[in-house]
Amino acid sequence: MTIGIDINEANISQRVGVNQIAFATFSNMVKHLDPLDNIIALGKQGPLPDMPEPSDNLIYDIFGPKKFWVLTGLTKRLLFGKPKIDVLFSPSHYTPLLSRVPSVVYIMDLSFERFGTDYFTDTDLSQLQKWTPLSIKKAKTVLTISKFSKNEIVKIYQVPEEKIKVVYPGFNKDLFHGKIPLTKQNQIKRKYKIGGSYLLYVGTLQPRKNLIRLIKAFSQLNRPRLKLVIGGKRGWFYEQIYDQVKDLKIEDKVIFAGYIPDEDLPGLIKSSRAYVLPSLYEGFGMPPVEAQAVGVPVVVSKTSSLPEVVGDSGIYINDPRSVASIKDAIETALNLPQEKRAEIIAQGKENAKRFNWEQTSKQILKILKQIA
Repeated sequence: MTIGIDINEANISQRVGVNQIAFATFSNMVKHLDPLDNIIALGKQGPLPDMPEPSDNLIYDIFGPKKFWVLTGLTKRLLFGKPKIDVLFSPSHYTPLLSRVPSVVYIMDLSFERFGTDYFTDTDLSQLQKWTPLSIKKAKTVLTISKFSKNEIVKIYQVPEEKIKVVYPGFNKDLFHGKIPLTKQNQIKRKYKIGGSYLLYVGTLQPRKNLIRLIKAFSQLNRPRLKLVIGGKRGWFYEQIYDQVKDLKIEDKVIFAGYIPDEDLPGLIKSSRAYVLPSLYEGFGMPPVEAQAVGVPVVVSKTSSLPEVVGDSGIYINDPRSVASIKDAIETALNLPQEKRAEIIAQGKENAKRFNWEQTSKQILKILKQIA
């Protein structure tokens, strides 16, 4: 079997969200590929240094044009290119509509359908709303990352349930674990100019992450020495988040750390009092799982996929649209007695074991083989 994989979501330097999942999926599929099978990695630019090395079972096929690549370059490659591809895997919302090669798409979530122009630019929204239902219809099988997202796809696009398979992503167990030396933790804190205790959020700075309400809730805590560290790339409408900190005059208590590379993240998590994700909508929510694996309590919204992912091992924000509810959940985390804190950390580490990249990649390869 020869598998074609669209690597464009994986092949970028600062990976977040879908890019991280696309990269890890691709890398682990290469590791666990049957010796008799091959992968052709299809992209519009050459592989970055950390992408898997070419081998007898993996070749990179790079071509243009970069604009409308799926509609033009990829469609042409599948129709006329060699070697022939038996099945196409796209860890994105886009797959060629005119190709005879059977395809599988891996959809993360449908937040753009739920929030529209409130949280998405007109251009992004137009592309996603136009191509996602077409790609889902064209694909032989649709993979998604949670039961919640599967239900969303069924409801919004009227897709038969049997066409959609839930494949949970994994996390990097070599990176996210509890054995982070104190010297490493202190080094990371110095790098990001963090003194004392802090709460941590890591993710894209965008409205659906609900950071404005988090900042308001944080400002109401009666803890003068506590900091709030917000790490992540700037997304759409990020200016509102910075403005909220200025309006509340708490610039000295909120640290915007910017994009945090993977090598720094475990130490930053380990030193925090709790990881907080007050999101209004998540297709999965990997950062809380990573935080649990490292060994800190997680505070998450009781909405969308997060109860499915975190289970009984988290502290819940019952109403993420309520500043008071966010504040109450954070207070619960901060006031945990030592024994209870140790218990919830142990539960979190056990919960994180459910998510395994080896298992995920083997499951995807099996599905692709059935379709091919």
